Amino acid sequence: MTVKTYDSGLTVIVEPNTALRSVTAGIMVGAGSCFETKENNGISHFIEHMQFKGTDKRTAAEIVSRFDRAGAAYNAFTGKEYTCFYFKSIDEKLGECFDILSDLFLNAAYAQEELDRERKVILEEINMSRDEPDGVCYDVLYKTAFGSGSLGMEILGTKNNVKRFNKPDILEYKAQNYLPSNTVVGFVGNITEAQALELVEKHMASYVSQNYTAPRVLKKQEYLGGYGEYIHDYEQSEISIAFPALTFADECTSTLASLDCILGSGMSSRLFQRLREKMGVVYSVYSSPWYGRTNGLFSVNLNVNVSNVESSVAAVKNEIDLILKNGVTEEETEKAKMQLKVTSLFSKENPMNYMLALLRWRVMAGLTYDIDKLIKEIEAVTPEKINNMAQKIFTEKPTFAYAGKKPSAKIIDIYNGV
Repeated sequence: MTVKTYDSGLTVIVEPNTALRSVTAGIMVGAGSCFETKENNGISHFIEHMQFKGTDKRTAAEIVSRFDRAGAAYNAFTGKEYTCFYFKSIDEKLGECFDILSDLFLNAAYAQEELDRERKVILEEINMSRDEPDGVCYDVLYKTAFGSGSLGMEILGTKNNVKRFNKPDILEYKAQNYLPSNTVVGFVGNITEAQALELVEKHMASYVSQNYTAPRVLKKQEYLGGYGEYIHDYEQSEISIAFPALTFADECTSTLASLDCILGSGMSSRLFQRLREKMGVVYSVYSSPWYGRTNGLFSVNLNVNVSNVESSVAAVKNEIDLILKNGVTEEETEKAKMQLKVTSLFSKENPMNYMLALLRWRVMAGLTYDIDKLIKEIEAVTPEKINNMAQKIFTEKPTFAYAGKKPSAKIIDIYNGV
């Protein structure tokens, strides 16, 4: 693997793999909704859309047509802390596809007619998101956990903001966040280090040669906890119960990941076996850690019929109490560690997943993703470490989020035995 950082701060990561006949490439910038304000909430996602809507030398139609003619898979996504643009192509089409990707990233034109057309698309996306209880519950959860802080804001933003975003708004935000020092380019597949650097230096010359400007720094946000709900006539309800947890670069994330495996990740987990297999009261139940730069959450999530809300939440509380009281077993720990090791090793065999991991680690923590180091950290996990982690996490103030038909009782009251 090669990691090169230019004087401008732009970082390029190359992982050659000659066993492949393809290359996966991506450009990730450390700009997402948590860098926004109430006034420009949604602009990171808006920019993600607009980057594909034409440059100085290509129309929007030509961008997608050229990608399609090359047989490439391509897309982009926006998160709370980063935005990523990527493609996967056969090796012989790499140069052509990276030319297109770098062009749309660096040279988007933001023509007024495209802005007006795309804002309609994003407004439809916001409307559509209201029809999905899991997405709504996710937004309610973060709004409840972090209140008016930027982590509490929705990635898609508000309709009013989307309706008024224009080119000056985009350029101002990009000037603050789309910096070489805040950008990482990654390649995984049948490409040499020299080829990758040559492509970057040719097609992203302006990012290579710029003077260094330090990226913005996130500050830790206040965690509030509490209860939030969105009452709507969904067929199924979505529930999230979350606790403040670890940040991305915390050295104990493998321990929390092991707790996640035991409690709610996978079909053999305690929550799945109890709520789905034994009680039959949920369609899906799982736990999930979210690691941010300054804050983290560990959540339990359920998709249930409103008639089963009370029994489901009570069962979740009981399973958490059992871990706090009795801890986890050696057998559970070893099984969780094996699951994590296999998942980590399998991820390297998926070029897209591996490329995204390389980019995330560099953008989020300034570190190189090292699977061998990760495996050693997983192997060092013990039942005692997991039990200590459970005591640390589950004794914190929870955040409760609910989206669905009005239940017979609030989930916060059910959980607390009120």
